[in-house]
Amino acid sequence: MNARQHTLLARLLIDACGGVDACCKPITRVERSALYAYRDYEKPAFMPADVIEALEKKCGNPVYSGFLFEMAKESSRADAIACVGASADQVHISAFRLWEAAKDALADGDLSEIEKRELASGLQKLEDAARTFRTSLDADQLAEGEPT
Repeated sequence: MNARQHTLLARLLIDACGGVDACCKPITRVERSALYAYRDYEKPAFMPADVIEALEKKCGNPVYSGFLFEMAKESSRADAIACVGASADQVHISAFRLWEAAKDALADGDLSEIEKRELASGLQKLEDAARTFRTSLDADQLAEGEPT
């Protein structure tokens, strides 16, 4: 989130409360000058969380925090989707490696105990990758707000 977005949200919140004069002490801990600074695109002043909370209580609308929450949810969703993709890749890689190992082990027409153990190890890696994939799918649903 950039400074212009913070300033815009501060403006919206202050306006929703009735303007700068309606938002000064004792409603918040800040003076009029600070509230004007939060509204100014040219000043690097950001509204503190306790001031946001006080103003949102006053106007009864989560103007600022609601936007932040939605941004965080979108970011979380993007991370969850990326995790699904990475997990699917791991399943594919593990399956391919297991297939290669099985093909090599069976090339001579015989399956030794060492080769069986190696295949069992490869199968375990594939199962672990599949479990991780399942977990990532569940995390994607959580990021969407859907029940699992």
